[in-house]
Amino acid sequence: MNIFSRLEHTTIFWFTVTLTGQWIFAAYVAIYHGYKILENGMESMGGKHMPNGYIVGDSAGNALLASHLIIPIFVILAGPLQLVPKIQKDYRGFHKWIGRVYLPTIFILSLGGIYLTWSRPRPSFGSIFQDIAITVEGILIILFAIQTLRFAFQKKIEQHRKWAVRLFIVASGVWFLRIGYRTWFFIEDLLGFQVDNFFDYWSFASYLIPLAILELYLKVKKSKSNKSKRVYPYCYSF
Repeated sequence: MNIFSRLEHTTIFWFTVTLTGQWIFAAYVAIYHGYKILENGMESMGGKHMPNGYIVGDSAGNALLASHLIIPIFVILAGPLQLVPKIQKDYRGFHKWIGRVYLPTIFILSLGGIYLTWSRPRPSFGSIFQDIAITVEGILIILFAIQTLRFAFQKKIEQHRKWAVRLFIVASGVWFLRIGYRTWFFIEDLLGFQVDNFFDYWSFASYLIPLAILELYLKVKKSKSNKSKRVYPYCYSF
């Protein structure tokens, strides 16, 4: 098995784990946040788990936060499906309609997330570094969503797919954030040491490191494609 075959098998394995993990995370969000909000109202967003989650008198902000907790369930469920080649090829209508809902939704959610980060009284959801990290992530999601849509309109499928994967990786930042934090917390307890302000660092790294790994993957995949073209030039003429 050569390096490219191993890369393909690793990619399939990673995607399977990611899809499973994200759908479990979607179920968690639906049960922990969605059900509580539907059952007990927006007041349930308060408490120790979400400082300043519910603010008395801020109806618009509370409603925006509630939507920011419930609507991402669709984003988490639909995002991985958009990357499945068989769906892209054999169910193009489904793929397009999901994309037409997914892109505007994630665009609006990112704007809302940035607004909530800076409009809520401090202490909000973390330190100033975490707020900056959330803002940078939101901006990247917006830019990547625009690029994904632009290349779709131009029917440049290869570029569209690359930007769609970039969008998926950055939009999965919250999932990477939780996995990385819990894993590091376990390592600290196991080995008996602690890194101060780790969450500040990981707030940026949770999406920048996966994005860097993706870029490396795309570079290796491109080199594979170029090598194949040199060996079998006529196979790629169409």
